[in-house]
Amino acid sequence: MMAKGNGEMTPAPVPVLAVGLGRGFGGKSTGLSELVWRARDQGRDVIVADGDARSRTLAGMFPEAVSPASDELPDVKEWLSGILNRMVEERRSAVLDLGGGDRVLQEYGRDLLLVEFCGEYGIEPLALYFLGPEEEDLKHVLSIWEAGYYRPKRTFLVMNEGVIREGRTMAGAFGPTLGDPGVARMIAAGAVPVLMKRLACMDLVRRSGLGFYGAAAGAKGATGRPLDPTYAFMVRKWLRDLEGERAAQAGWLP
Repeated sequence: MMAKGNGEMTPAPVPVLAVGLGRGFGGKSTGLSELVWRARDQGRDVIVADGDARSRTLAGMFPEAVSPASDELPDVKEWLSGILNRMVEERRSAVLDLGGGDRVLQEYGRDLLLVEFCGEYGIEPLALYFLGPEEEDLKHVLSIWEAGYYRPKRTFLVMNEGVIREGRTMAGAFGPTLGDPGVARMIAAGAVPVLMKRLACMDLVRRSGLGFYGAAAGAKGATGRPLDPTYAFMVRKWLRDLEGERAAQAGWLP
C-alpha cells in the first residue's frame, strides 16, 4: 500500500513483467533502458534483469542489474524463477531482456505457463518485440509469437528507425513488415505497433551516463557538465515522440 497526501492508503501499482524480445541490433536495449529510466523518473523502482549473454548491455547501464550465472538453460531458468519470486514478494515490476528469447521461452514454457502464472499472482505481463527492417528480424519475432509460450494481451511491436540504413525511408524500410500476414495477425490479436524514432545524439547520451531522462532534464554527466541545450532538446523531443506513440497504452508500462 502507498499513502495518499491525506493519509489514506491506496493500492500499490500492479507489478508489470516487461519482457523484451527480438534479434540483436533491433533497439531492444535502448527501449528497455528507457522503460527503466521512465519508471524511476516517475518514482517507481523496478528490477532490471539482463539475460542476454551475448551483450549484457542492460547490466552495463545498470550496475544493480541481475544476470544468470551462465547462459546454460538450467541457470537461466533458475534465474528467471528467482526474478518472478521477487516480483511476487516485493510487488515490484521487472524489465527483462531475454536476448533472442525463443530458446528460453520454449524451454521455460514447458515448466511454467508464464502468462497464467502472472495472472495467478496479480502481475501484468507485457511483451515488447523490437524490430529492425530486415526480413530475419521479422521471422524471428513471428517464430516467438506463433509458438505461443509468452503471448500476453499487452504487446508492443516496436519498430526502430535508428537501425534503418541511410537513404531508406520509414515507409520503405518497414512497409513489408507491416504488410506481412503474420504481423497482421499479431495486430488483430491486440499488438500495438510503435515507432521508436532515431535519436541523432544517442551515442553522446550513452557516454554521458545520464540516461535519457537525466539528459533531458539538464543533469550533469560523466564530464561534470550537462548536455548542450541542442542535444538536451533532441532527447526531450525523442522522449515526447515515444510517449506519444504509446499514449493510449501508458498504463501498460512498468
